[in-house]
Order: sequence, then C-alpha cells, then structure tokens
Amino acid sequence: MAPTQTGDDGREPQGTRLEDAIDRRLRGIDSDRYRENTETVLRELAAWLRAHRDVETVEAVDDDDCRRWVQTYLHDRVAGEAHPLTFDTDREFSAASAHTYYNIARAFFSWCVDGEQLLATNPMQPDRVKDELPEDTEEVEQGQQFWSADAREALLRYVDTEAHDALDDDTRDHERAFRDRAIAYLLADTGARGAELFAVSGDSDRNGIQWRDLGDGAIRVLGKSRDRETVQFPPTTRKKVARYRRVLEPASEDWPVIPTADATSKYRAVRQTLADREFDDEEIEALLDNADNIDEVLRAYDVAPPALTTEGARRVMRQLCEDAGLAVDGEYLKPHGGRRGLGHRAYTELSAEDAQNILRHRSIETTHASYTEANTSDLSEDVDDLLYGDDSA
Repeated sequence: MAPTQTGDDGREPQGTRLEDAIDRRLRGIDSDRYRENTETVLRELAAWLRAHRDVETVEAVDDDDCRRWVQTYLHDRVAGEAHPLTFDTDREFSAASAHTYYNIARAFFSWCVDGEQLLATNPMQPDRVKDELPEDTEEVEQGQQFWSADAREALLRYVDTEAHDALDDDTRDHERAFRDRAIAYLLADTGARGAELFAVSGDSDRNGIQWRDLGDGAIRVLGKSRDRETVQFPPTTRKKVARYRRVLEPASEDWPVIPTADATSKYRAVRQTLADREFDDEEIEALLDNADNIDEVLRAYDVAPPALTTEGARRVMRQLCEDAGLAVDGEYLKPHGGRRGLGHRAYTELSAEDAQNILRHRSIETTHASYTEANTSDLSEDVDDLLYGDDSA
C-alpha cells in the first residue's frame, strides 16, 4: 500500500495506487495483444481519474467516477468532441472502441474485487454506468456475407455425405470427415463467432471451446466482451457433435472440441506438457520415438492438443466449399456468414427479439440495423403485391 494525497472531497488518503494495481494486473496477462490493449486503456483511465476526479487509489474509485468517465471520456469521444486526455486526438474512436475500453476497465475492477480483494463491488458494473455507453454498431454488418438457406443446406448435406462415406471407406480419414461436419454444424446452428469456437493466435485466453463447455442445450463461450456467455446448442447439432466425439475419443473433458490437425503443434504440446510434469528430455523423446503416432501419445498421457485456430477454420471452410462447389457471391462460405445467416432467418421468420437473443446483441437497435436491408427487400415485395397484385407481371 502506498500513501496518496488527500483529495478535495476528503476521500481516504491511504490505499493501493492505481498504477501499482495496473502493473500487477498486466504481469498476470499472458497474451501479448490483450496485455498491450489492457495497458493502453488502464493507463488512460488512471490519468483521467487523477486529472478529473482527484482519484489515485483503487479503493477511492466509485461508480460516480466510472459513470463520468464513460460519459465524458468514451461517449463524447465517439460524438467527436475534443477531450484534453485523448492522447491521440487524430485517432478514430468508434462506438465499438468505447465498448472495448469499457469491457477492459470492467474486467480490471472485477480482478480488483475477486482476485486482489481491494474492493467489495465493481464500480464499473452498475447499469447506471453501462447505460451511458454509446450504441455499439460493431455488429451492424449490412452488405457482409451471410449463408443463404440454400447454401447452408447444401453445405450440411455435403458434410453429412462425406462423413457417411468415410465410414465405409478405410482409406478415408474418418476423424477429419467428422470433424469437418462438426465445424460446419457449429458455425451454421449456434450463432457463435469464430473467435468463440476456435483458438485465436496471440490471445492465450481464447483457446477454443472444450468438451466440458458443452451442455445439454447450450455451449459456454468466451464472448466478445471477454465475459463467459452461452450460445444455443440445438438437438440436431448436438447429435452431430456427439457422433464426432465417439470418433475422436478425447482423453478428457479438457480437450478442445475442434483440435488442430497440425502434427508440429501436437508434438510441441506433448514436449511442453510432459516437461512441465518433470519428464526429462530423453524420456520424452524415447516415448515419442516408440509411439506409432503423435495422437497415441496425446491420449496415453492425457495431453490436450491445441485447438484449431480461426485461420485454420477458414482454411477448412475454403477447402470444403471448393470440394463441394459451393459459393456465395463468388466466395467460399466464411465462418461468420453462418452466424449472420442464422440471424437473418431468425429476424425474418421468427422475430427481431429472437434474433437479438440468438446473436446476443446488447441492443435491439443493433439487430434492426444489421438486418434492415433484408427486411426492406421483403417489404418491397409486399408493397408490390399490395399495389399491383396479379397485374404486377
């Protein structure tokens, strides 16, 4: 604990300096990318609190401080108003950036509550703070690809056929065929983002979903906000994934649902994990030399292989579409298009509220904005029928 000067409002002069807590938090983050982003946000937050709220310790931060930071430092920057502590005044600052800043700051104060026990409650958490955020339009994706119903059905029909045929052909890679089918169904039916299902290079927190994350009707994922969220896991999709699990035979619940097929990555995982278990180098190399294949070692020693990355998932989808002769507007079916296609069908065939829940949009306005173009096209047909009826031809 380091002493601070007493503020004009008479707050407690003793406590944990924000800079000291920030330093400790940064040392505990493995991901280079996330650590750099976190440092940027938290340093700016600390500077703003000192300059505008006369706050220098973690214990002195309250929800009024956080609400004012969101109002004047985040919301006003999005609105284009100048701010004296915007370190790079020429930098574009979008509503999505404001939400990212807020999520990082909230995560820091959660760490102060749960990890360091410096605070009893998270001052960034109350609704009166969150409600000051500008509308997040990051997911408004008019014009971006979405899987049409026909493209989705053609893809799923193709992967179903491939998995069935692989069972009757000993020369085929059974595991890969069932893995590819699981990937297609997860992208098509859950509404999850690729970064929520697969590993993200350079982000140690995003390691792909594991078998223990799968429930009867939901999958636990690390959401865009880096909070734990659930996505739907329909019965048909569960059956396809369960069939894949019987082929994969994961050694434990900690294995990724979609492991990498890269042998080099698997060898690296075995060497690192067994070294951590105090196997010496000679022992490790001997058991690798004596094994028929690396997968045998993974299962025998319960070493979880790395998960397929988002880049790998895109390669899988590109190859599947090439093999099946599938395309949307001349391009392969991209992973995010599955989420958007599901959202489009939910929006047009169910309701905007259902689409919002399926896609986990914070605001219904985001859902409306994402699918207004499709809705307007449908309305055009209805208006034509209304005005011209059978004479429209």
